[in-house]
Amino acid sequence: MSKVIRVNIKNNPYKIYIGNNIIDNIDNFHAEYFNKRSKIIIYDKRLSSSIHLKKLIKKLGKKTNSIAVPSGEKSKSVETLNTIYNKLFSNNMDRDSVLYAFGGGVIGDLSGFAAATYMRGIDYVQLPTTLLSQIDSSVGGKTAINSSFGKNLIGSFYQPKLVLIDINTLESLPKKQMLSGYAEMIKYGLINNKKFYLWLEKNGKKIIDKSKKELEYGIYICCKSKANIVAKDEKEKGQRALLNLGHTFGHAFERLSNFSNFTHGEAIAVGTIIAFKYSYELNYCKENDLKRVYNHFKEIKLPYKITHLFKNNLKANQIINTMKLDKKTINNIIKLILVRGIGKAFICHKINEKHLSNFLKKNGFQ
Repeated sequence: MSKVIRVNIKNNPYKIYIGNNIIDNIDNFHAEYFNKRSKIIIYDKRLSSSIHLKKLIKKLGKKTNSIAVPSGEKSKSVETLNTIYNKLFSNNMDRDSVLYAFGGGVIGDLSGFAAATYMRGIDYVQLPTTLLSQIDSSVGGKTAINSSFGKNLIGSFYQPKLVLIDINTLESLPKKQMLSGYAEMIKYGLINNKKFYLWLEKNGKKIIDKSKKELEYGIYICCKSKANIVAKDEKEKGQRALLNLGHTFGHAFERLSNFSNFTHGEAIAVGTIIAFKYSYELNYCKENDLKRVYNHFKEIKLPYKITHLFKNNLKANQIINTMKLDKKTINNIIKLILVRGIGKAFICHKINEKHLSNFLKKNGFQ
């Protein structure tokens, strides 16, 4: 039996379905929500031989068109977007068509932005296939592509009509990708749900080992938390920014690596530890909380040091200058999500660059 969460966004509410064998019922979902409207699937090329993709195409019908997109952040580009537009036009997709995004966060972000902009907007469905995308990027309507200046700088807020989370799609997901998703899962406990974080300390290894009972519960808690936040702050004018714990640092690491060498979740993991360390440096959180989170990351085998991502030392000014391109930066002033303890994240609106630079230099940067 599927768990159902309603995302109560004014004028555009939608549902999230979480369970096993969701794809087995995709034809019923399409009939209920979209009737006989034409459809097209955008999927990660890495999943070309996936039994779940084959089942999805079969269930949606022979006339279902599809577009394969190469794996990786580099596909979130203007060039790939134009390729998608051209295929949508050549397949006679119109304003009544429905786009299905089948893959991880890259596919969801890219497909969502294509849906938001093609013919000024068509409906789309998120079918996330990685833990990270199931608990984070598929919910909330953030769609985007990358720029040479940074990650997700070109995009829009455009909500899906439906989010379908089939836990069975995680069966073949590599451990590295499970850990990447777990880094985002921890975030929900660290920002405002200490009880969930304590549960993760006991059950994290089971989630990474794909125990379905723990997976379903963890995914549900994360999606419920994000749905509640997004319903109150769809366009990230306030509390939705808390979901970016570790991301201002993490996105800078991704940009400076040219979106290669490590996963998004790995970058966020290191960024989260740095955010906790900086919170301790500023006397916002206690050393015990920092040590507790640090030790859990270490025990679960998430990266927790900048040297886990980069062999050569980064310069503090490189990080700070890249962070200034973050979407939360206003008037060239960096904003960070910091913590007053586990489950007590807050938005720090003014960061002293000199102090931050000195802190970074004390913590492995040049």
